[in-house]
Amino acid sequence: MNLAFLKRLAVLLSLCLITGVAFAGSVTVPFPAAGDPYTSATNGNGTIPAGGRTGYQWTTGDSVTSPIFSEPLTSVTGLTENWTYNSVLDVSETWNIYVNSIQVGSEVLNGCGYCGSDITLTNTFSFAGIAPVSGGYQIELILQNTVPQFGGSVAWYDGGTTTLSDGNATPEPGTMALLGIGLIGAGFIRRRK
Repeated sequence: MNLAFLKRLAVLLSLCLITGVAFAGSVTVPFPAAGDPYTSATNGNGTIPAGGRTGYQWTTGDSVTSPIFSEPLTSVTGLTENWTYNSVLDVSETWNIYVNSIQVGSEVLNGCGYCGSDITLTNTFSFAGIAPVSGGYQIELILQNTVPQFGGSVAWYDGGTTTLSDGNATPEPGTMALLGIGLIGAGFIRRRK
């Protein structure tokens, strides 16, 4: 290949990309993690200590909240969790998952007979696009049911990660066609020479 051909190809590819080809994107952020605030109506509020966990939570409205993550995503349509909690439940708890105050999913943490086990959640949720607010994205877990007396509780550990997926994850068909036409044109230019 000669240098002139490579320059033309680079220009054509750049033009195609400038017109709006959007590629898959995702970011992984620390949540729940050290420094994240939590509320526990009956067991105190605070922040998750490094290497530690929240206070035990069992009352409706108990929560864990992330900071606002300023990420270069124009819209979020997916969330993948990698969260660990300590369970001393004998009944179930339902936790709703929010991104920018919009519910995107729920997790039912089932009772384990007061087992005291560490349990990891690794689910993925898909939802309608959520735009950034205040320059980014905030994740929140909110407990939906009060566990009856002697029903147990859970505590969320530091070290969790959450992956947010970009809503513009696939190239637009029109710009992909433009890219294809540009590559075909580059091929014809090369062949003529």
